[in-house]
Amino acid sequence: MGAELSLFPKRKSLVAVALCLILMIIAGSAASGIAGSLSSLPGYDDALAAANKTVPGTPPPGSLRSLPGYQEALYQAKGSSDEDHGRAAVFRATLEANGFIVNSGQMTPVDPIVDLLDSGVGDSANGNNAGQPYKVLMVPISPFGEENPFERGLTIFRLRPDEAVVYLGPTPPQCDYFSFTVFLWVRHKDSLVPRGDWMVAAVNDPLNSALIRTEGNGTPFGKQTIVIFTADRGVYERLSALAREAGYPESMINPYVIPSGLLNLGVFPETPLADSFVILMRTANFASKAEGDNYLSDDNYASVWRVTPELPPVLDPYPTPELRVRKGKSESELYPDLNAGLERLKNAIIAQTPNVQYESYESIRWFAESRDVLEETDPGSPLYHKFVAGEASDTPYLRTSLSGEAANFTLGNDDMVVVYGVNHAATGLATYSSFGVYGDWVTCSCQDNPMQYVFGCGDRSWNGVVSMTSHDFTGSAEEYIPGDPMAPYLYAVKVLRQPPKDTHDPYFVVVPAATPEHPCASPGYCLGLNDPIIIGYRAYLNPATASGADYDDIIHDRAIRFRLLDSTLKNER
Repeated sequence: MGAELSLFPKRKSLVAVALCLILMIIAGSAASGIAGSLSSLPGYDDALAAANKTVPGTPPPGSLRSLPGYQEALYQAKGSSDEDHGRAAVFRATLEANGFIVNSGQMTPVDPIVDLLDSGVGDSANGNNAGQPYKVLMVPISPFGEENPFERGLTIFRLRPDEAVVYLGPTPPQCDYFSFTVFLWVRHKDSLVPRGDWMVAAVNDPLNSALIRTEGNGTPFGKQTIVIFTADRGVYERLSALAREAGYPESMINPYVIPSGLLNLGVFPETPLADSFVILMRTANFASKAEGDNYLSDDNYASVWRVTPELPPVLDPYPTPELRVRKGKSESELYPDLNAGLERLKNAIIAQTPNVQYESYESIRWFAESRDVLEETDPGSPLYHKFVAGEASDTPYLRTSLSGEAANFTLGNDDMVVVYGVNHAATGLATYSSFGVYGDWVTCSCQDNPMQYVFGCGDRSWNGVVSMTSHDFTGSAEEYIPGDPMAPYLYAVKVLRQPPKDTHDPYFVVVPAATPEHPCASPGYCLGLNDPIIIGYRAYLNPATASGADYDDIIHDRAIRFRLLDSTLKNER
């Protein structure tokens, strides 16, 4: 690389820099070659100084667009075999020429059960959306900070008030839903636990597939985008302007506001009690498995940059944004006979499941709202620094309950649970809906073994092991109430330990239990016969509001647990 640049050190243009960057990217060194600062490349300072007739190492005044050779560099970058990589190289050069330090990260898949619960990192799987994948942005350490020992090697970062994280590249491929969300991972200031309180609270509404700005028309999937995560309005405006200088249209640039008024920003060790964060990318139900697998396996699917001003600017923090309005038309308003249809479905399920006793479960809200937790300052409040397990506003979260209180159950070999309710996708209040089966035990005691996990103590496992979405349970209510006018808007699915005897029944999920014959490859993916279990429910993205449906707008899902006649359960019939 140094030999290539040495051919051009005195040319009065940026063509040398741009071409070198393009060759470097095409050569496949995007993961490692650009991991450091662009200005560390051999000959960079000489080329940039010659272009602007300044002393090497001195950032040139004015915009990069005004430099001799800019248009040629841009033309050649856009004319390369990878137009978007070339444009990104120009954007990066623009940032560094205007007083920003740019460090590259990447993105990687994360499995909340394997990577958190089973690994000993966290004492909960955070109510993972069973069957749906996650990726996290791997944000580099600040050039003015160090890595906290507890966070070393993980995808956790801290942020100064004047810094930004930039996602630059394509959105995920065609799917039902995707989003970017910044979560407060651990709160260190005024914490209840000496090592910090594990919260996993969304700092703002997700930037989702219904709202994201992308390049080009049509769907938002697989399209180029820029997302700038920052707490400072001035930093966003400077980065956005420089992106436009590099040839990106304003119509594809997205601000993600990190509300500094609710957070403790800073980097370690300068601000040892600063909050730590993760940036999570959710996706669901890829249209093409091959494209989804490619997205998940490619750590360099898009560029991830940490952008830091060389000189601290005068801060202009964003005000705390209002939360998105979730209220819309309710399912009961849209379909007046829906509640009665749900009762008909329940009665049919019971009537068609002979020789058993049963117990009926309703559902209630699962997690507290992240914003309520972030705003709570009273240590005596149950919301103070509460663990909310990744709650965000793009879906309501429900869980099984009895008499209005959270409740769990066990599932033996001869037991069956029928999960039933309204298909929220069919009613139009969700892009897709789903249910999942979760463990519900406390993994460790804060009193007996508070250091068993790196993060958290006293939290519930909430490890989702199996699920079914509206793509698969649509039509299932017809098995119980054929011809009912409400059947197309309802569903009913069996949850068992082994497949049903009726081999033609497609509407079931099997909950794995570890046995000597069938041990679990990953412990968290099995739920024992005596383990407490819950059903969790989701309904992602109401198209009318571009957010999760309001809890009062949906008719809550339900479940019935059936056992043999000699069961000690009360017969409610």
